[in-house]
Amino acid sequence: MKVLLSLVLCFGIVAPAGALEAIGEIRANLDDEELNWQVLRQDDGSAMVQITDIGPLTMIDLHALGDGSISIGLIFHGKPSRDTSPAGLTIDMRPDRGAMAGTVWESEDEPPRMQIDLLELAGEGRIRADFSAVLCRRDAADDCRNIQGRIDSSLGATP
Repeated sequence: MKVLLSLVLCFGIVAPAGALEAIGEIRANLDDEELNWQVLRQDDGSAMVQITDIGPLTMIDLHALGDGSISIGLIFHGKPSRDTSPAGLTIDMRPDRGAMAGTVWESEDEPPRMQIDLLELAGEGRIRADFSAVLCRRDAADDCRNIQGRIDSSLGATP
């Protein structure tokens, strides 16, 4: 209910609350605080996931809302698969509660790690993966926290 209320407040003018469908979730533990986010799709098929091919690179940008917001960006050389580690990985988080609320936390100095269990781009697409990172405040780079989490989401193509 908390997530739906946040979404209504964020998207209420643009789309009616019934037009949003959860297609996946991201769960994480940030210094022993449990956080949850939903990856959403609207009735028109647009989702909070973008897959872009640029020459030999494939980029997957995944955004989710719930306990604030989280964005995970993956870059692959060639065709992405569960057997291919991302060549680039970034995580940005904006929590909306607790001591860390109101600021941007990002993976800058130490590269995040990801173990991909499933990555399918065909059809609706799907990703299941575990991740971990050290996230530091954008406005105070010496304030850093450990995050560990799990992604289980459709990649948003309309079935």
